[in-house]
Amino acid sequence: MVLLVGFLTTEASYLVCSAQFVKKSWNFGRNWLEINLVGNLAISTMLFCILQVLWQGVFLMWHVYCICFNVRTDEWVNWRKYPEFQVVYSEPGERYTRVMFRNPYDKGILQNVKDFLALRG
Repeated sequence: MVLLVGFLTTEASYLVCSAQFVKKSWNFGRNWLEINLVGNLAISTMLFCILQVLWQGVFLMWHVYCICFNVRTDEWVNWRKYPEFQVVYSEPGERYTRVMFRNPYDKGILQNVKDFLALRG
């Protein structure tokens, strides 16, 4: 989690600095070829960085969601394999039963976050 936040911070800082660099390099009276090469390099790395920040932002939001509801990704994706995550409903008169997800480890958002922050690796 710390590594992911570090990557996001670094790449966002790089985006800001690159944008300022491109803006300032076009204001100076350099020749066209030099501006074009430097500008293209800065813009191409900025585009790559934007893509990185986008997927890492979604990845960070997923991790925060999992922390808030005290569930691991494996448990969320494969909950049908874990009997403790299943609640079986059968209604009278119906031939089939419904299996729904229930997280027995969820203690509420605030307590889940406290438990996560109190963990010692």
